[in-house]
Amino acid sequence: MYKNVATGALTIGAAMLLSSTSAMASAFALNTQSAEALGAATAGASATQATPGNAYFNPASIVGIDGSESSFSIIGVFNDTSYENAEGLLLGTVPVAGETSGEAVIGDGVFPTGTFATKLSDRVFAGVAIYAPFGFNTSYDDNSVMRYHGTFSQVVSGSLSPILGIQIADGWAIAGGPRLQYLDIDIEGATDAAGAAAALLMDGSIPGTDDSFFDISADDWDLGYSFGIQGTLGNGIQIGASFSSKVEHDLEGDVEFDISQSTAAQNLAMAAGLFQDGPITSPFTTPANIQFGAIVPVSNQTRLLASAVQTRWSSFDQLLTDFESPLQPDEVITQNWKNSWSGALGVETELTARDTVRVGAMYEDDPVNPDFSSPRVPGAKRVWIAAGYSRDLSERATLQLAASYVFSDEQPVNQSGAYPENLLRGALSSDVQINALLLGLGIDWRF
Repeated sequence: MYKNVATGALTIGAAMLLSSTSAMASAFALNTQSAEALGAATAGASATQATPGNAYFNPASIVGIDGSESSFSIIGVFNDTSYENAEGLLLGTVPVAGETSGEAVIGDGVFPTGTFATKLSDRVFAGVAIYAPFGFNTSYDDNSVMRYHGTFSQVVSGSLSPILGIQIADGWAIAGGPRLQYLDIDIEGATDAAGAAAALLMDGSIPGTDDSFFDISADDWDLGYSFGIQGTLGNGIQIGASFSSKVEHDLEGDVEFDISQSTAAQNLAMAAGLFQDGPITSPFTTPANIQFGAIVPVSNQTRLLASAVQTRWSSFDQLLTDFESPLQPDEVITQNWKNSWSGALGVETELTARDTVRVGAMYEDDPVNPDFSSPRVPGAKRVWIAAGYSRDLSERATLQLAASYVFSDEQPVNQSGAYPENLLRGALSSDVQINALLLGLGIDWRF
């Protein structure tokens, strides 16, 4: 039994490490954790009992299995994103020259996740789950009007969650455990070196005519936790609730400045000690979330599904890069996001003893503060439409298929040049469009 646990964890982990993890998300929290859940737009996912594949939504989902089970999903995200009408202004007077529109702002991605769970006794269950809870990337050309506010931004994450579950009464279960989370960031952008020289009265440089570029990379491991409860009410109604904590990372890494093509940056490096490669640190907090779910039978074959999730984005107040060099000012990007809610409804029907179909829709609120909307992490209110299919291939194996399309309104990017942090980045406005197609494949295996 314990050999099965180790083998399952190592298999899932190896698959995850071989994958790409950057794509469109709700802000940068991912809803790509289970092919079965994706098929109903995650409706009811936190209330599904004896379903290890949905342990991300509620760790109590591992309770009630018979023997040992594994669940592995791989979800591809294919984005259709663009920006247009970009306008920038440096030092309040000089328009930013460059591309004002572009496509493929957010990259595609492939997300593997998996869970292995086993029954230790009649009432005690254990498992391990591996997720990619957060991730995104955005990119703009080096000559885009957006360049001073970011040319490339990427967050990659992975988490390992041991779970202990207990059936506390007939139909009722609790479960929880620690969550070891890895986070890696890569941030690239342009610096208006000519504008910096002009602001320091070093010469007669014209802002926006001489750029240098930088690349910041950092990573960290840190610890959080999650726990959940599930139960069965009268008439077979299943309910569930779970909480996942925020994780406070202290990222450590390096910055590299490319000043080889910038005369102004080279002069600033010699005269003021700016643009020196070296270590950096950056605090970065991923948010807590609270999930609720319900499954309501309407017949022997059909069930209504519902979910509500609050993601506590208020912990994401700024992106701060602290340079070890005392001569290099900190890089600050204010966020001041708000807590946001999403809600999902769906229906699931057993067509035969082996075949189940489900459909669902989800609405996600936008946590981004419109006064600080950034091209690095553009926000949007989103609507998900999804459909899924499950087939029992044998007594041991179940195939999961899912597809979802995500719609969003055109969202404005708004950065005021009056903010002190934008002294050299300048003012920026633009419109960003984000849509995506998600395709999921999963295999559940009972040992």
